[in-house]
Amino acid sequence: MITPQQLRGAHVALVTPMKPIGSLMGIDFDKVYALIDRVLEAGVSGVLFAGTTGQSATLSHDEQVDLCTRGIEYARGRAADLGQKVTCLASAGSNSTDEALHLSERITQAIHPDALLHVTGYYNNPPQEGLRAHFTAVADLAQRLETSIILYNIPGRTGSRIEAETVIRLAQHPAIAAVKDATGDLDSLETIRAATDPQAFTLLSGEDHLVVDVMQRGGLGVISASANRWPREFQRLTELAAAGEWDAAEALQAALQPCIDAVFCVKNPIPLHHMLQVGLRMPLVTVEQMDPVNRDRAVTKITAAEAITNFPHLAIATV
Repeated sequence: MITPQQLRGAHVALVTPMKPIGSLMGIDFDKVYALIDRVLEAGVSGVLFAGTTGQSATLSHDEQVDLCTRGIEYARGRAADLGQKVTCLASAGSNSTDEALHLSERITQAIHPDALLHVTGYYNNPPQEGLRAHFTAVADLAQRLETSIILYNIPGRTGSRIEAETVIRLAQHPAIAAVKDATGDLDSLETIRAATDPQAFTLLSGEDHLVVDVMQRGGLGVISASANRWPREFQRLTELAAAGEWDAAEALQAALQPCIDAVFCVKNPIPLHHMLQVGLRMPLVTVEQMDPVNRDRAVTKITAAEAITNFPHLAIATV
């Protein structure tokens, strides 16, 4: 079981590099490992496999288990070589409770991640009572398997939102350690923080542009897409905020905004795959395959972001 303090810092929601395997696009594990090397050498606190940024919606269950197993095994070994600790997270969510339970059990039995990320019920859009029942069933399984759950509240992708009162009730479960919040509703986060025990449950930003705002409200870090490309900068951002160096943190957050804008200039993770020069899987297409107007606009933003080299306050943190 994970503690909230183990979720401190920047956790990279890793892309899943793809390459042609026969007539299909399969996982390019050499590039998965290279990406893990890159972000761990930058000092990030953790990594997430098979999340939204990792194209989980296009992965079969077998692929998802294989990616999480091989990725986490490699990340733990690489972190040990570097003399670091790394928190390894695996996405196991589904809009089917039975599938979420099955996938959670398979991944945990294969590699035992530090925590499992579970998204709200997309498409079938359950009521709050359904969300409570779903997450409670998953958390009960996690407790039996001696692992933890992170709730993932991302209504923009799922059409389903976990309301603050539901999060507060779920936070009482001993296996539910955090919520990754991508609602952008800071008032809701304040309500959740005020009504939950920070020693048992924490807040993680799911919005790269709100890291400082979430941490000012008691959050401990971020699960970040943009950190695939700027891992050191996002780790440093969380360190500054954790130290209460708010002016410096806000300055770095502002400096990162053009980078975040580039990452999300078209649907994530398309821009990241362009920046990292790795393949992706349909129905997503490459930047080059987009219509000329959107292609040129994306290339302009990406080129400008990648030209930024002078980020403020990147010295070694004091925490």
